[in-house]
Amino acid sequence: MPSASLTRSLAAAAALLVSLDQVSALWRMQCDGVLANARIDPLVNPGVPSAHLHTLHGGNALGLTTTVEDLLSSDCTSCQVTKDKSAYWSAALYFQEASTGQLSLVPEVSHLTYYKYTPLTVNGVYTFPSALPNGFQMISGDPFERNFTLPVPDPPMPWYGDDATQHALAQKAIGFNCLNYGATPEPSLYRHFLPTKEYIDGNCPDGIRMELLFPQCWNGKDLTSSTFKSHVAFPSATINGGECPSGYDSVINQIFFETIVNTAAFAGQAGQFVLSDGDPTGYGFHGDLIIAWEDNFLEEATKTCGPDLTPSDPGFSGQVTDCPVFQPVLNDQAEMQSCKLSMPPSLMQDSIKGPLAQLPGNVPIIAGPEYAKPNGPKPTAAPAAPASVSLASTPTLSYTAGSTGSNPEVGNIFLQSSTSAPASSSTTLAVMVSPSPAAAQAPPAVPEPASASPPAITPAPSVVAATAAPPGAGLSTVTTEYYTKGQDAYEVVVFEEEVTVTVTPDAPAPTGESKRDLREKKRRGHEHLAHLKRHNHHLGGRM
Repeated sequence: MPSASLTRSLAAAAALLVSLDQVSALWRMQCDGVLANARIDPLVNPGVPSAHLHTLHGGNALGLTTTVEDLLSSDCTSCQVTKDKSAYWSAALYFQEASTGQLSLVPEVSHLTYYKYTPLTVNGVYTFPSALPNGFQMISGDPFERNFTLPVPDPPMPWYGDDATQHALAQKAIGFNCLNYGATPEPSLYRHFLPTKEYIDGNCPDGIRMELLFPQCWNGKDLTSSTFKSHVAFPSATINGGECPSGYDSVINQIFFETIVNTAAFAGQAGQFVLSDGDPTGYGFHGDLIIAWEDNFLEEATKTCGPDLTPSDPGFSGQVTDCPVFQPVLNDQAEMQSCKLSMPPSLMQDSIKGPLAQLPGNVPIIAGPEYAKPNGPKPTAAPAAPASVSLASTPTLSYTAGSTGSNPEVGNIFLQSSTSAPASSSTTLAVMVSPSPAAAQAPPAVPEPASASPPAITPAPSVVAATAAPPGAGLSTVTTEYYTKGQDAYEVVVFEEEVTVTVTPDAPAPTGESKRDLREKKRRGHEHLAHLKRHNHHLGGRM
């Protein structure tokens, strides 16, 4: 008789002391200046005013039509590194007053662009990122999205089925962090919708940090695509890394936007917050970028301040000021804030700050849950919307705290607790930021959980042989937990490995206990010892 095959999971607990610093290497670049708030989007609406307003950062040659050569010819950049003439932009936030309906621009406090160095698994091989090539274009988010039909909060990883589609991962790449510097920070990407005005007034005295993660897997050949998305994909665990889907075999470093806005300026006023694309839910938050670094500088920086850093290495803090390659090419705050773009004549008459009767571009405010694009089909990947939802209806998701180390001062890493609130089962890292004395009236950037990262790509990413990968590379992650002990933070990752056991017909039938044993999913785990890193995140006054 032919032999029968039974599948089971074998237990293999392997402890591995791997520095989480290597996996979490990053640098964060302040963009203290705003080039403009304007209806400019050279990717989606080249040559004409865009449908809605964006807040623009980077090289000041950004305009209605922009090439990488244009950006490289910029006279200045509103960001910290003078060699970076890239353009970064995202939807702005407005406040709509309840009784009059008038709208006012919510002031930006600060913007940071993170370049992170996180390896991913590609076809079972542990693959490290390489530098983004000049001319690379990418969009994250969808301005017409008005619904989220997935569980709230996110379920524990790994995600399966509807939770693991590219559409789902893109929606989970959006976050609205409630800032309260008197409490332990929330993790990043914890809340995928804009809290209500009442919740913000009662719980977020230091504002809201709008967060956006960009895809990290690339097809390795196209600098852009017709959708500005199809040449890239999210890894299976978004900010926590994971695996790249088939066809996206090149790893690029994660780019992560965090923009703090001063919602506290409208505390006590009845009304609602709404994005500049007409979205009061937050599901339509989005951002774009065009990469333009001078003299292959991004590749040099990625190699110098990307991999294999230890606490004693320059650049370990994540600040560009501590990385030797950046030190000769840094703008000060005044230089960043003085960098402005030349406003196109067709936009000179746009009213921006308010009070306004309508959003710039006369964008209608649409709460959904239906897809808000007026003349176009809903993306096929989007789940169906429920039959009816009240105006600007979003879930209720209460505050949850990350777990701190033994010395929770400015710059320490904050870890999302596995026991703090249901949502914290999705473990991420959080970087604590407290207001600097110079910015007392404005909230600085708070935690940033991330075990995934974002710097740069080059056509040929460096690959480490599978034998060099830590235990668990290429396996499915069942869960990740963090705990602290003294000055050390531990990451415990549990993997699942499928092993096929062949049983011949002549073998004795398994006992009831053996059957349960064969069905039981045992797990392989490894433990990462992570030195608590000091990310001194200075965010001086940036209103």
